[in-house]
Amino acid sequence: MNKSTYVGAVVLTLAFTLIYASVANAQNVTTNASNAAANASAKANNTMGNASAKANNTMGNASAKVGEAAKNIANKTEDLGKKIAGGLGSLLGNASQKLKEGSK
Repeated sequence: MNKSTYVGAVVLTLAFTLIYASVANAQNVTTNASNAAANASAKANNTMGNASAKANNTMGNASAKVGEAAKNIANKTEDLGKKIAGGLGSLLGNASQKLKEGSK
């Protein structure tokens, strides 16, 4: 009877060890898969964040260049307007002078 009790205890111990090892291994596989998914998600979020930042930076640069171009156009338009107004003033002044001279 002693021998059968001993064999039974060994078999039970081996069965428990095999079951425990399988469960522990399954938990490790699940944990590893979960970590891999989390890492992939974090990398995807980081990539999207970088792409978004670069797009925002590009749009900001483009907006600044458009603003600069618009300012340059406004300045040139103002300069041209001053030249035209100055020319018209001179022309009107000359015409007025000639009218005064003609009426004498």
